[in-house]
Amino acid sequence: MNYLNKFFRLLSILIIFKFIIPPIFAWGDSLSLYDYAEKLKKLVLQKKYKEAKKLLEKIEEKYPIVKTYIEHVIYLSKNNYALVVDKKNEYLYVITQRNGLPIIVRIYPCITGKRPGDKFREGDQKTPEGVYYPIKYIPGYRLSPIYGIGAYVLNYPNYLDKYLGKGGHGIWIHGTNNPNRPPHSSNGCVVLKNKYLKKLKKYIKLYETPVIIVEGIKKGPAKNLLKERKELLEFLLAWKNAWENSPKDIETYFSFYSKHLITPYGNYKAWKKHKLRVTKQKKWIKVNLSDIQILKDGRFNLFGYKNIYAISFWQHYMSNNYNSTDRKVLYVVKEGNKWKILAEEILLEK
Repeated sequence: MNYLNKFFRLLSILIIFKFIIPPIFAWGDSLSLYDYAEKLKKLVLQKKYKEAKKLLEKIEEKYPIVKTYIEHVIYLSKNNYALVVDKKNEYLYVITQRNGLPIIVRIYPCITGKRPGDKFREGDQKTPEGVYYPIKYIPGYRLSPIYGIGAYVLNYPNYLDKYLGKGGHGIWIHGTNNPNRPPHSSNGCVVLKNKYLKKLKKYIKLYETPVIIVEGIKKGPAKNLLKERKELLEFLLAWKNAWENSPKDIETYFSFYSKHLITPYGNYKAWKKHKLRVTKQKKWIKVNLSDIQILKDGRFNLFGYKNIYAISFWQHYMSNNYNSTDRKVLYVVKEGNKWKILAEEILLEK
């Protein structure tokens, strides 16, 4: 990893300290983390990379936190961003991937629901938790002034939410014309000052940019993140290959799905019956995947699983009798030591 990117990673940690933690971190030599960052910045700009490397090692030794990462973003394809909303502390993090690791590039203060906890019904004034996607932008001139310069509509309730029976609708990321709006004052939306929403717009692509809403962010070491990423990317590729080979060997394809599969066809057996009927008409299948993103849901013990992961991508499907291009999400869980697909959701059909 070059030193400039290491410096950007350190800056992402510093942003967390700046917004959330008072700047009181100093050691016996009276240098705070901010002082170290300033020294590192000067060395990098002067291209004194050997000295920068030594200083960075010293920083990492004194402040182990700089080696941890927000664990909700496992993988992003090139030039893409993810948004992580920390409901408790009311910050929205903009995250991208550099040199194989997620880094924070921006943090904006935001406002979330009046009541804590996950949203479950209409009018409960809670901000939902999960992995969502912006599906529409509404400019401010088409809205009431309370929404500021505009609003991004999220796909709440998503497929898992509907299965859980969660109610409510109209969960947006929107602006506000009230610069003095108090914290935790929304009815469930994520609210930003107009100036921050304006800056945020350049990071958002409809149907593509994931919005991970959590009660509080979780951080972990890079080795855990990289291990999960490797396993999930390998799982995704193996699933794709099994699907392409399903006209000859459909049982291997079935093995990628949980017996607890959430499906519009009823249950796993009904879904399997449907797939058998469809696949009988296939002579060949080709699937191309692009713009892959892997996210971790922040909720614990949902559906009885420790974690649920959302893998989203553009799916270009071709066969002898049908072609399609869709924005798709696989909800993946771990059963024992094996990854399994718990549900599938189509965000957009082209």
